[in-house]
Amino acid sequence: MNLRQLKSQSHLALKNLSQVPSFCITLILTLAITLSCFFVAMSLLSSYFIKPLNIQNESHFAVVEQRNLFTENSSAGYQSMQAMLDWYREEDLFETRALINSFSDVVDNLPGQPKLDITFASNDYYAMIKMPLAIGRHISPTEEINQKHSEVLISYELWQTYFSGKQSVLGESLSIIGRFYTIVGVTAQQFRDPHFLNQGKSQLWLPFSEDERYFGDQRGQYDAWSSRQRDLKLLAIVKPELKFSHITEKLQQQIISTQTEWKAAEPELVRIEPIVRSFREVEVGDKDKLAIIVMISITCLVLIAILNVSNLFISRSQAIQKQLALQAMLGAKRRLLFNNILFESLILTGASVLVALFLAAWEIQLVKSLTQGYLPLVDALSLDATVMISALTLTLSLAFLFAYITTRMINFEQLRHGAQSSGKGSTNQLNQTATRVLISIQLFFTTSLVLGASLILSKSTDTLLRPVGTEVQNMYSVMLHIPNDQTPFPERFGKIELFKQALMKVPNVQGVAHGESPLQESQRISAMRDMSGQLTPTMPIGNVGRDYFDLTGLELIEGRNFSESAIRGNTEEVIVTKAVNDLLKPDGSMIGDSYFGFNPDVPAEVVGISENFNHPSEFDKHQGKMIWWPALPLGYPYIVKMDQDKPLTREQVLKAIRSVHGNAGIWRFTNLSQAYNSVTYLERMTLILGFTLCGFTLLLCGVGIYGVLSYSFHNRKYEFGMRMALGAKKKQLYILLTCDTMGPIITAISTACLMVTGLYFGFADSLTDWMSVKISWLVPVITLLLLFAYVVAYYPMRKLIKSSPMKVLRQQ
Repeated sequence: MNLRQLKSQSHLALKNLSQVPSFCITLILTLAITLSCFFVAMSLLSSYFIKPLNIQNESHFAVVEQRNLFTENSSAGYQSMQAMLDWYREEDLFETRALINSFSDVVDNLPGQPKLDITFASNDYYAMIKMPLAIGRHISPTEEINQKHSEVLISYELWQTYFSGKQSVLGESLSIIGRFYTIVGVTAQQFRDPHFLNQGKSQLWLPFSEDERYFGDQRGQYDAWSSRQRDLKLLAIVKPELKFSHITEKLQQQIISTQTEWKAAEPELVRIEPIVRSFREVEVGDKDKLAIIVMISITCLVLIAILNVSNLFISRSQAIQKQLALQAMLGAKRRLLFNNILFESLILTGASVLVALFLAAWEIQLVKSLTQGYLPLVDALSLDATVMISALTLTLSLAFLFAYITTRMINFEQLRHGAQSSGKGSTNQLNQTATRVLISIQLFFTTSLVLGASLILSKSTDTLLRPVGTEVQNMYSVMLHIPNDQTPFPERFGKIELFKQALMKVPNVQGVAHGESPLQESQRISAMRDMSGQLTPTMPIGNVGRDYFDLTGLELIEGRNFSESAIRGNTEEVIVTKAVNDLLKPDGSMIGDSYFGFNPDVPAEVVGISENFNHPSEFDKHQGKMIWWPALPLGYPYIVKMDQDKPLTREQVLKAIRSVHGNAGIWRFTNLSQAYNSVTYLERMTLILGFTLCGFTLLLCGVGIYGVLSYSFHNRKYEFGMRMALGAKKKQLYILLTCDTMGPIITAISTACLMVTGLYFGFADSLTDWMSVKISWLVPVITLLLLFAYVVAYYPMRKLIKSSPMKVLRQQ
């Protein structure tokens, strides 16, 4: 085909389509909306599995963690400082390596003394992750890993918030625990740390040696072997000739050589094993399953939309039969007629894809704003090469598919003969078998998608409806601190009470309790040892005072509260939740039993059993288990309850506590309602998107089934007109039509149910974090789908049967 013919056929196709604007608009909108979602899902899939990461030498970039094996349990992903330092010094294995950790600390000389997230990183970290800067330079390297260095990088957000984006920020100083750090650079606006490092929230970057937990004495003494941190990791670019398995073997040999050291620090520790994984694997984590689930769901939606559009082309094949018959009579060959139809399909699918890409670009920005900090690699979402290739492939594939469907409905051999009868008889009618297949396919994909979504919605709904166990509305968790506090423990009780009374004087405060809320993004966990020396499973722990239970509404269902002696550290007592009691003593009560906790010499007596504390994001792991220890005077944590709709501010707290101690500051300030919303954010988003997806899917499916049946019943008007003229009752016709349509409906829904449940139980280990099977959800959903399918099929039946026999016979 030459350029002139191409131009001519394009002009003809555009002219033909301009005569059917409703057909074009309906088709383009249907495809554009669904394909835009597909492109967003494809972008997410590309970011997680295909698109290169913006780091050095990704194929050899490893993240080293450790697995700790104890006599009765194990933990993975919690690293000890000494193990990481020893592995860091294995220079022969790596081309480049860096140690990282995170913490949060108060910046004394910023307004309000905010507590900011900090990344501690050794020299090569910035080059390895290709950290871009808005202004300034990276922190200058040090010769030794433990060499002190007073330079700091700040985030773009911090720069704008506290320094108004001024260039003069370079050279300014930040004061952290009495030490001043000079600002040498500002990170670029789009930069964030890897998601596995404190979810990429850091606003300050300091040399690794500035972590006072291990290289100083300002944050207590952390043991280099027994104190383990989740965010402490070794990043390394492995030498090209070495494999990850070889690195693992070498690091294992090294850690065995220091066994006497870590055994002396922690006798219960049996073995330390290195875990060497690729950067992408660690960064994506278990969210790769989410990307796959989203992609499968959206693909089902797109397939349903394609079936709907196919129905439109089937209907259009009847509308263009006269035009095609005239062209055939004038000598047009079959190939030319196919090319004309193909050009129309190509124009429509091309326009749909262009609109879809435009919508997808905005949807990607929306996804970024909604999921930043909750999902990894969302900054990498874009209309990348993978998305554009899929767009081009879909354009061509769908154009050929729709052209093929249209030409299949046209009998080219009868076109010339059909010209003499105004084109009648030149289109192939959709037989009943094809009708049943189309209905079955639409319902199969619809049922699969809706059932899969209902399993996810069931999980999210359970999380959102499950009571936490304590009140969160109008509640605040406040951790106070006094820099370099040298007050002896006995005297701290007086300060605890003074701070409490000061907080009570803040306007609209209903009550104040001593203790810390465990409603945080990650829970502290520990184990106890019974009197026979057996370790219990690790469980979340909380430190609370005697007034905590009454103020937060957490009921003590058995036993008593902590004694005053326990609060002062003179006796050892512990309170457990009902789930702990059911685990450790299922046939009785733990009241009066003794377990060793933080004091290895004196066992703690179980004095009470409380209701369960159900952390929203940790429930599957801990099932409401919690160990409550007395809040000893190691710090100044409080729970503050406010009047309804009366907020508490940092400024109010700071003013109140400064009346007790002039140097007192706020270590952590948490609105528990906001904390709960943050922890359950993905569940709430899942709920909204899940119901929206189900509703849109049912709408597409309903329109598609209605279109197929309307077309099929239109072709059977004469048959039913004869039956009605010969005296067939409406009831008999309804039964006949119902039998014709309910067969494929039941078959499709049953097949989809079997497939979804089979896939769930086949991959239960991978899917239980995202889905749950509940009969109370499945039965109503399946019933609703059957009812929906029958109602959609009933309407075209009713429309046909209500016609009088003569009108049907006349095809009016």
